[in-house]
Amino acid sequence: MAILRALGPRAEVVRAFLALADAALYGPAALGRRERELLALATSQANGAAYSETVHARLLSELGGGPDGSARDRALVAFASRLTLEPGEATDAVADLSEHLSDEEVFDAIAVIGLLNFANRAALATGITTEDDLG
Repeated sequence: MAILRALGPRAEVVRAFLALADAALYGPAALGRRERELLALATSQANGAAYSETVHARLLSELGGGPDGSARDRALVAFASRLTLEPGEATDAVADLSEHLSDEEVFDAIAVIGLLNFANRAALATGITTEDDLG
């Protein structure tokens, strides 16, 4: 995966990223896997991170696609965009999302968006593309 190379040569940074990705995006959580991928895609779109957008659009498609038009999905997409582009509005954004999600799900959403903003910055800074992925 090109994203791992984009994180640089320090093995401890790559290990920490993989552990956070497993915990926030891929492992068990209150928020469902499809919804976490929806957040990953929305965050990547907000950042204009083409590599991550392509990767997470594919993963979201494999999980059933989205957004599905529900108020919950709309709230997730709006939250990802708002937290990414207007972090000064985080408190209000969390309050709005809390109308649709449990407290545990809100914290899951925050973790996914934080992870993706980090990954997006690395992808954008290094200029990786999906063509850089191996195999």
